[in-house]
Amino acid sequence: MAWQTPMTILSLRVSGRLMFSHGRTPLAGAGRWPVAGGKPSLRITSASRVTQRCALAVTLAVTSLASLSTVADEIPVASSLPDSVTLSEAVNRHLPELAAPTGIEWPYAFVATQTTRERSRALGERLFFEVRQLAAQARFETQLQRDGLVSWARVLRRSPVAGRQVGRIDPISLWRTPRRDIPLNDNDRLGQCQQDNRIQLWSAIGVRHLEWSSGLTLRQALDGLPDARSNAEHASIITLGGAIFSRGISAWNDQPYTLAPGDRIVVDLPRISAATAWVNHSLPEWLSLQWPGKGCRVVNAISGETQEVEYINSLINVSEPAMPAVENVSGDGTP
Repeated sequence: MAWQTPMTILSLRVSGRLMFSHGRTPLAGAGRWPVAGGKPSLRITSASRVTQRCALAVTLAVTSLASLSTVADEIPVASSLPDSVTLSEAVNRHLPELAAPTGIEWPYAFVATQTTRERSRALGERLFFEVRQLAAQARFETQLQRDGLVSWARVLRRSPVAGRQVGRIDPISLWRTPRRDIPLNDNDRLGQCQQDNRIQLWSAIGVRHLEWSSGLTLRQALDGLPDARSNAEHASIITLGGAIFSRGISAWNDQPYTLAPGDRIVVDLPRISAATAWVNHSLPEWLSLQWPGKGCRVVNAISGETQEVEYINSLINVSEPAMPAVENVSGDGTP
């Protein structure tokens, strides 16, 4: 047990009991102090020793706090960005990036999830190889038009890999259809394209772009290119939103259809093999996953950072097939 005075700490043990004295001050540096009437011993601790101990304690405390501060500095700070957001939240968060610099046109805005991109990539790669193989077979199969198939392969190869979810992403559409308000993570993308009101036609003569005008019908579009029909009986129409419709185009099954800006048309190949049947089914599906316009801009769904656009030709390590001189083939990097 210890007692503190302004100058000293005195501990006195007499007859087995611990006693204290407050009135007497020892000489500096004295080790023992005699007391009358017995043989007690007085042990003195000087003020300088107390000061040293206090200084040591303060030093240890400061060192401990510094160590804790260092550990805290080494702990990574949690990111302020969320791990996941809904589509509507992502649209609201990154609307400025999507709208710049010309504003936003909701029919040309889209979301591309990682699953959709993987599906579009796999489908596009297989389509390229199947069409390229059919182009090679066309040397011996008169029902196939080689020049048209080579044009198809050319557009497929230079098309963007990243597909999109079918459907609009504007707030009203998401409010009306809550199932489309899907969760997004750091691997998903938002985007917007510039308007392209032309009609894209995939036919036996290749890939052409036709100017749209009010009231333009499917028959009128095909009549303007007499060789486009070939011997086909059906054509698929892919709308700007990604919906697919099949219409008859021959004399016995002609079905009227009025085209809208941005529609894509695929005239069926002759059903002479399993490969042509597969292309007739898969090419419209792949086109429905493609971006709805040209000059598209893509941002990360979480951070809003601009994303680089990948193209199928960067993924396919094969030689470019010989390309015929075909007018009006898309030259803007989009199908």
